[in-house]
Amino acid sequence: MKGFQNAEKLNLWIIGFGNSHRRDDGVGPKVAEELKRRYDGVEGVNMVSLHQLGPELAQDLREATGVVFIDADRGHLRSGCSWSKVRPVSDMRRIVHSLTANSLLGLTQLIYNRCPPAWMVSVQGSDFGFGEGLSQAAEDSAKRAIGEIVRFINCGLKAERMTKEASDYAGKLC
Repeated sequence: MKGFQNAEKLNLWIIGFGNSHRRDDGVGPKVAEELKRRYDGVEGVNMVSLHQLGPELAQDLREATGVVFIDADRGHLRSGCSWSKVRPVSDMRRIVHSLTANSLLGLTQLIYNRCPPAWMVSVQGSDFGFGEGLSQAAEDSAKRAIGEIVRFINCGLKAERMTKEASDYAGKLC
């Protein structure tokens, strides 16, 4: 698996997104908010909690050493969450007002001629109806995802930059 961008300093972005008014769809922002509490003030670790991805994020990601996206998934995931590599796409014809993680990376590549390595952490949800708060199953899956992302971040922080160790850790989860 290809490692992180070489950099003098860590510039990791953790981006949780989803609609918190559609129950388990809000698991991405919930995970990002919990991680924000844990890593508040830690240099080089940036946490973002959003309703949806927007093109303005490309500017933030242009110098990222790595990106972890967190979103809900309707499918059955072994152990409640899964990691997958996110690759940029260059087809920007379907962009309206929100983006997929792939198209956000593609836009970053298009504008800044640079694309950081990225992963998607999919967290299993079961209740996507109107309402707030996560189902118990999504809460359990969120805890698992938080633990994995914490280990991933800590691997990167050991050397003050994204290292092969962190990249290998993510590779084992993909």
